[in-house]
Amino acid sequence: MRSNEPVYLTKNGYGSMVLLSIEKYSELTDRIELKLAEAEWAAENDDTRYTASEVYDRMKKVIHE
Repeated sequence: MRSNEPVYLTKNGYGSMVLLSIEKYSELTDRIELKLAEAEWAAENDDTRYTASEVYDRMKKVIHE
């Protein structure tokens, strides 16, 4: 087993937890954290706001393109 592979822990035969290396965890979360920081900055610096319905409709459009 390589050190960067996840280790799956089970309880009574069912998946319970996953153990990841710090490097692998960072690979999975760094981009998300950066995008959240960008969104927070944009929200603080732009007064434009959207309703939940508008956001949902825009996301559906992006997904189906």
